[in-house]
Amino acid sequence: KDLSLPLKPSAMKAALMVADMVRKAPATGAAGMGAVRKQLGQRYEEKGVVWEGGVVPPLIALTAVAKDKPMIEAISLCIYHVLNDCPDNVALAAGAGAAKNLVDLCKDKSLIVQQNACASIAILATDGTETRQAIIASGGMKQLTAVASSLDSEDAIAKQGINKQIPYKPWQRQEAAATALRTLSDEEGAKASAGDVGTLKQLVILLGGSGEVKTKEECAHSLFLLVSEPKNRKLVIDCGGLPPLVEVLTESSSEHARTMAAGALKEMAKERPLRVPVRKAGSMSPLVQLCREGKGALAHEQATGALRELCNEQLCNELECKYVMKELGATKDVSALLSSQDPDVLDNALGVLGFMCIIGVQDPASQVVALSPTSFEALQHDIFDHSVVPAIVSLTRSADEKVHNMAVRALAAACIRHPGNSAKAASASATSALVSLLQSNSDHVIANAMHALLAICRSYEPNRREAT
Repeated sequence: KDLSLPLKPSAMKAALMVADMVRKAPATGAAGMGAVRKQLGQRYEEKGVVWEGGVVPPLIALTAVAKDKPMIEAISLCIYHVLNDCPDNVALAAGAGAAKNLVDLCKDKSLIVQQNACASIAILATDGTETRQAIIASGGMKQLTAVASSLDSEDAIAKQGINKQIPYKPWQRQEAAATALRTLSDEEGAKASAGDVGTLKQLVILLGGSGEVKTKEECAHSLFLLVSEPKNRKLVIDCGGLPPLVEVLTESSSEHARTMAAGALKEMAKERPLRVPVRKAGSMSPLVQLCREGKGALAHEQATGALRELCNEQLCNELECKYVMKELGATKDVSALLSSQDPDVLDNALGVLGFMCIIGVQDPASQVVALSPTSFEALQHDIFDHSVVPAIVSLTRSADEKVHNMAVRALAAACIRHPGNSAKAASASATSALVSLLQSNSDHVIANAMHALLAICRSYEPNRREAT
């Protein structure tokens, strides 16, 4: 009743009480935080008056009318605690128009309100695509970017004043805004507007700043999602995004931050004109390092994905890229990933090993290897020295078509005009594996198997005899 319209003086005390009910509840159990939050969202009736959704809709409604600073700070705090980790209450808030109201709260002069509004938007975004689109349509990207770009200077903190009941620590609102931006960044509306409202530039600034590891994780993740839109790739580079991405990839203590930075570099390297600047930014060494040091499949997938794009360089620049791969000893670290159980890691690792042996650009739209009259022997020798061919041959027998198709492409690239690798292919019974793939239902697999058979048979006579 105290939290219902019209706004009452008792609303502030009630909001703080509700927030404390959640904060002070045990983590689990019948009287735990989850149970308290669920109870707060239940229908309540008294003397013929019904509150559908408990306190959730009234709290959202109050944000539009509460102007007093202590009052709106208490209400915004209460909303955060009521929504956090409670999908039912999030759905109730979304239905009550929270998208617009919370975005409007980001404009409030109170740093505490901005922090709670941004944190609540990040939670609200978990309700689904429709709610995320409503947040974006309400100007969410612009307002979150404005909070993320604000400075918590001594003057700003002094003007904020002290709220003894709701303490504020510098840079909390910026971290909350970065998290909220990440939750929206996979939506098409966010990708379309990120350049126009300055989101890309601000994410780059935060990524290169002295913020917390968590903030940099969120910024790198957002950039990874946003540069999946081709028009944003060059914009990030123009904003100075490469140095901080490479720095995070190289130095961050967070594997997630390094993984997201690698993913962003991978997306940018999909644009052929951007591969040279990505490489010259010093990305290749830390990418190889992530292949070696990464613990999770996602880290390996993004690192090998970026290297795969960089190895598929334009003809005029590709040899320099391949020499770097040779100098870094990339063959050993990438080939170690051929034992992975993740199809995407295998596909990318095989792509790296194949592309680095080929002189010429592989069409990303084609699933058939394009072999040239010459090959890059230095890296073919590397594959020979590390005895990688048997592992590649083994993967031509994979049940996953994407994996065995890329394995056949890699085998053709490693063996063309290379007797040593072709002999190792013979010892791994490559001919029989390739002949069996000629019966595939995929034209791409058949074409690649023919290329690989031609490569191993031309370079090593016993393979030709076995094939016939």
